[in-house]
Amino acid sequence: MKKYFITGATGTIGKEVVTALLEKNNMVVAATRNTEKSKGLFGSKVTPIHFDYQNRNTFNQIEGTDGVFIIGPPLNPALFELLEPFVNYLQDNYTGRVVYLSGYGMDTLKEMPFHGLMEDKLKTSNLNWNIVRPGFFMQNFGNYERENIEQRNVLFSPAGEGKTPFVSSRDIAGSIAVLLTDANRKHQTHILTGAKAYSHFDVAKLLTTITGNPIIYANPDPDTYRKVLKDSGTPNFIADYMIPIYSLIKNGNIKNTTDSIKTLTGTDPETLEDVLRRDFL
Repeated sequence: MKKYFITGATGTIGKEVVTALLEKNNMVVAATRNTEKSKGLFGSKVTPIHFDYQNRNTFNQIEGTDGVFIIGPPLNPALFELLEPFVNYLQDNYTGRVVYLSGYGMDTLKEMPFHGLMEDKLKTSNLNWNIVRPGFFMQNFGNYERENIEQRNVLFSPAGEGKTPFVSSRDIAGSIAVLLTDANRKHQTHILTGAKAYSHFDVAKLLTTITGNPIIYANPDPDTYRKVLKDSGTPNFIADYMIPIYSLIKNGNIKNTTDSIKTLTGTDPETLEDVLRRDFL
């Protein structure tokens, strides 16, 4: 039985990767800064360990594992500097498989080079690497927009009229599980998307049908978005980070679909409607 080391094991993607690996009868080391949360999610099904990219003394816990999934914390423009020491350690001490979670379209954001830097580092390393570039997560509406949707009947993101093929975290995780466990796949980069592109106006219509409440997409300009976040007490760096990210949708940089999920997993990706129904009903 193979064993896999999953960072961010209690997060949106990490917990789904853990689940996907367990369903394939693999052993999992759930690496997180919150082992109690890991125990609450998975019980005795995993080995929970305390892991911190800022603590090199936790790196040697990869010993005896067959693959590592690397995901960084969200909203961190210094991501490359945070993750680089761990990748350096892997280069010197690890022969297993490595899968890194990057982002669809991030290579076009010159003001946010961290994913590109990490991809380049992996591609020039001696590691057995694979890279996934997922689009915007379908689950973000339930995880981060729920209060606006349920209490204010509004979507409030500066994505303009652009469309993008939102992707389910479960499909991302299933693809990552394949790349971790399939020895025939190495040195591959996969853009992971849903099968259909939607605008935020489209999402608002779906939510209106699903919830029975009239949900509107406010389509704020960046200045309005920044002011509303600031007035609500949100730290300034959140808007500084999110406005360029949403510009990927607004400017049409991530509008195309791929068939990577079906190629990797053998199944069609979940639809946005299915995920929204699961999250809001």
